[in-house]
Amino acid sequence: MANFNLRWDDTKAKTIAKMAATNALMKCAADLQRKSAEQAPIDTGDLRANCSVSPLKIEGNRLEISVGYDLVYSVIQHERLDFAHPKGGKPKFLEDPFNENKVKYNVFIDKMIKNALKASD
Repeated sequence: MANFNLRWDDTKAKTIAKMAATNALMKCAADLQRKSAEQAPIDTGDLRANCSVSPLKIEGNRLEISVGYDLVYSVIQHERLDFAHPKGGKPKFLEDPFNENKVKYNVFIDKMIKNALKASD
């Protein structure tokens, strides 16, 4: 009778999943950066140009990346619903695109991980 061995290499699977998640997170962050900058109020254009993506932070099994602004007035422009923006843009220029796309981003990240694991067979 023949013997069949089944093996599971969780180290390889974790490495593949982490690499896929990293790539997916970076793509989602770049997408959010673009969408947010397009919605930021325009005066001089400085605010739109200020949107940035942080370097990927890895703490144990946790991956984290941030999209945001660091100009002194960015929080005020983001939160004040009563400001007029005659040259374009709107308040909640980071929060709205994030909320509109967070489900899509989660689905994308899951799909990228699943596809990477399938491709490694």
